[in-house]
Amino acid sequence: MLKHGVDHVLIRDNQLFAYGWGFSPSAVVSKLVLRLLFEKKSAYLEIEANYGQRRDDVSKVFANVPEAVNAGFLILADIGDKKIRRAELYWEFQNSPTIRTAVSLTQIHRQGQVASKIDQYWLLAKKSLALLRAAGPRALINKVQRYRNGKPITADSAAWKKLTDTLQNEPFSVVVDHDIGGGANTYRHLYIRERLALDENVLLFGFHVASLQYFVEFYQKQSAARYSIESIEAFLFLLGNANIQHIMYNCAVTFRQPLSVVEMLVTLRKHVHCELLVTIHDYFAICPSHFLIDDKGVFCNVPDLNTCQHCLTVHKDSFVSFSGVRDIGRWRQTWSQLLIAADEVRLFSKASETLLKRAYPELDNSNWRLVPHTLHTAMQKVEILDKEHLHIGVVGVIGKHKGAQIITDLTKEIIKRQSNVKITIIGSIEAHLPENVVDVTGPYEAKNLPSFVKNSGANLFLFPSIWAETFSYVAHELVEMNVPFACFDFGAPADLARSYERGVVLSSIQPDLMLDEMEHFWQEKIKPKKAVVWMSTAA
Repeated sequence: MLKHGVDHVLIRDNQLFAYGWGFSPSAVVSKLVLRLLFEKKSAYLEIEANYGQRRDDVSKVFANVPEAVNAGFLILADIGDKKIRRAELYWEFQNSPTIRTAVSLTQIHRQGQVASKIDQYWLLAKKSLALLRAAGPRALINKVQRYRNGKPITADSAAWKKLTDTLQNEPFSVVVDHDIGGGANTYRHLYIRERLALDENVLLFGFHVASLQYFVEFYQKQSAARYSIESIEAFLFLLGNANIQHIMYNCAVTFRQPLSVVEMLVTLRKHVHCELLVTIHDYFAICPSHFLIDDKGVFCNVPDLNTCQHCLTVHKDSFVSFSGVRDIGRWRQTWSQLLIAADEVRLFSKASETLLKRAYPELDNSNWRLVPHTLHTAMQKVEILDKEHLHIGVVGVIGKHKGAQIITDLTKEIIKRQSNVKITIIGSIEAHLPENVVDVTGPYEAKNLPSFVKNSGANLFLFPSIWAETFSYVAHELVEMNVPFACFDFGAPADLARSYERGVVLSSIQPDLMLDEMEHFWQEKIKPKKAVVWMSTAA
């Protein structure tokens, strides 16, 4: 039986954001697709949801159902100006029929439709009534906090004038970045800290996905204030006559109209005589599918332009849809202007430089600079336990692009073989896996990672990411701890594994071959060899 709820759906300027939850205690959700049918009967749009988000509130209510913990979903889409006639969710399961559920059109509200905060909370309560009845008021509070976390406020005229005056009279840097967490945000925080240490203010231009609003956040010494801003044009107007010292593009994934953001930066650089830094944390500069995962769900490695165009046309991923661009030629032409305008294009690995060059072979790369990250937390060496059998460790928050399906398939292979191999995940995974094979420790702090690694019992650590990561803190942390390390032949982690005495680059993502290679590597390179004692006998 499917249990589900749609917590929030918002449309603003023809772009949609939705999140909710759903699971079946008797079957595993393999895919979730939102299908929107428009008033023109032949017109429809399908968007694949990002399913498998951790939902502790749902898990708390359904405490005896393991599938509940990763039952969350998130959907982003560009729907154009079409009027929705019907909205449906298609729940696809492993070894079970697909279930179709309707999304009530009363749940879908456009910008300005909700009049007050009380109305917003009441809508949230109504949308999750079944969950709230079971969990009580605390669930509603947590849900509202999740939706409103980081939501910008509207500045009054006095606050806006103070901000404008400060921007005109005091030096500051402009930073463009998303607001969804991860390594790119960590890098942005460090950059802002550095600018503040130089007595320079910082103005962040970002996008709050849950409310589909642009915002500016002004950092000044020990204070920071976040305000909503109507548009890119309004942001440019705010910068009129401002004292800009530096401009940094960090990441525009999840921004509404990302190409307009890129064009804005190019225009700004032409009119402001200051340094423009462009950082490459992912491959958004190459494709709206910023991990370069194609329409079939595999890493594409930047094929020819015709293949890219076909893929982008049929791609159903939420982030691809949200970009609103299905023309790869237009995408790269716009981004190439930013790469040319930049005083520095900062790359964090040789692998990402190779892929960027493959997408833009005609560009002069004299302004490209390779600057590898450094670890923020020192990692002490860890001695792995002397065990008879392979025990695979995995570190991090393992979602779709980080290899959740890889671990799922690997677990099935272990069970199929009736193998003694175990898996310990230090962190979390967007999948429900059998506890007799897989142990999930939950969240950890970087400073405590060595003790988690030591106590896990794992003797070979797999980095299961299925895309060419530009840099991986986790991979470098494992290598610094001197533990055996395996990964696929993608990106910076593969380069690291090749240069590491206890590293191995796996030749396949097929679970049977992958398990064979890890077993062989463990047996031949890592497993302690028992000493042979020769006995002599007297004649």
